[in-house]
Amino acid sequence: MGLPNIRERYLAWVMPWLAPLIATVIAWGLSPVLPKANFAMIYLAGVLLTAVTTRVKPALVCAVLSFLAYNFFHTEPHFTFLMVHQEDILTVTLLIFVAAVTGHLAARLREKVIALEDSSRWNQQQMLLAQELSGCVDGPSVVKTLAQHLTQSFSFATREYYPDSDQLAQLTAEHGLVPSHIRRSAAEVILKEDSSLVLVAFNNHNSCRGLLIIELSAPLTSMQRFGLDGFIGLAHLAWSRVVLSETLQQEITVKEREQLRSALLSSISHDLRTPLATMIGSVSSLIELKDALDPSQKNELLQNTLSEAQRLNRYIQKLLDMTRLGHGELTLDRDWVGLDDILSVVIKRSKPLLQEVTVDISLPPDMPLLYVHPALIEQALFNVLENAIRFAPAGTAIRISAFTTETQLHIDIHDQGPGIPPESWDSIFDMFFTMAHGDQYPAGTGLGLAICQGILGAHGGSAAVLESDPVSGTTLRLSLPLSDIQLSSKSDDDDTYTGD
Repeated sequence: MGLPNIRERYLAWVMPWLAPLIATVIAWGLSPVLPKANFAMIYLAGVLLTAVTTRVKPALVCAVLSFLAYNFFHTEPHFTFLMVHQEDILTVTLLIFVAAVTGHLAARLREKVIALEDSSRWNQQQMLLAQELSGCVDGPSVVKTLAQHLTQSFSFATREYYPDSDQLAQLTAEHGLVPSHIRRSAAEVILKEDSSLVLVAFNNHNSCRGLLIIELSAPLTSMQRFGLDGFIGLAHLAWSRVVLSETLQQEITVKEREQLRSALLSSISHDLRTPLATMIGSVSSLIELKDALDPSQKNELLQNTLSEAQRLNRYIQKLLDMTRLGHGELTLDRDWVGLDDILSVVIKRSKPLLQEVTVDISLPPDMPLLYVHPALIEQALFNVLENAIRFAPAGTAIRISAFTTETQLHIDIHDQGPGIPPESWDSIFDMFFTMAHGDQYPAGTGLGLAICQGILGAHGGSAAVLESDPVSGTTLRLSLPLSDIQLSSKSDDDDTYTGD
């Protein structure tokens, strides 16, 4: 905006003097060819050019100077300002009249052009701001985008404050920017001008979520105030959209939580009722028919009761583990332990479940120690092995192998079960996700692999399906990071130089 003003001032001072001078030079050069009466048109062209490039006053000055030059050089007596002919008075009158009319028309045309340019520039700024605000997904991004555009468009100095700032509450209370409790608007933008500051508060549900302070070096002009109101209007729309999106997301979260709670209650009621019904039936038979049952029948009922009680205990333990993982109450009491020690405990726990399935373990002799929570890693491995046993056909073997890379230890557990469709490879680690295989394979609780993923994630590891198909079965890979001590010692060993 500075350069055009300087150029206009320069032309306003130069053109009234330069145009008559140039017209005089041209007329003097054409004097042998043209009659002197035509020289007035040359000066009139200079006045018209001055009026188009400047305003009314410079054009009037140019008209007066053009007349004086015309009178001084081209009217008799020459080189004097005397006018002895009446037509000379008509010439000056005509020059001044044309300068006034053309200057006024040129001024109006220039004002319209400037207004159109300002309107086009303002529309472009608004469109650019609207485009960037449309991509904002949270409150701070809306405030930051508005601040950037105010600085770029108006050279305002801005400061931003967010809920994590200790000064936000103090500033909003000091300047009276508390949310309006009368309207109870979910998304509200309050604009307040205070001496050399303009404050914009972004409120949501009667609490300030963001504050933008605009520092003014001078009072706002009408154009600046108009632009500021327009920008804040666009920011208000974006802020309302963000608040609405957050509200909808909260409602969706509440709905999903209720659905999860219903699924959990349904799953618990079903999975607890089955072993309880079996236990009640076995114990009732023992009590009511104890004299009619032989020892083998009594032993079978007791074994059924014990098996269902253990199943119920495992299910409750998984629910407790999942609750601890979900509430962040899982603490890692790490210790150094060997993978073979963990696997021996897991195999011992799995013996009552194996029946006609065997487990083959293949570990390299130089397996490093793990710095983990032994009981949790044992539980994670047991959950995966229990899942593999459930789907492994009778007479097959489950293979457990392990190997290390530079930074991780990988444990592969392979069974010869029915396989997992590729689209479900990620879903099997979700809570309550179970695979339906009819009556051939018993359904699980849908918690074992989710707990495994949570335990490994707490250690910085992960679980994933390595490969799976109906013919060769499924391989799950459990990955755990090696400790920093092991990595540093390994690096030291690699850097050690042994001379001959």
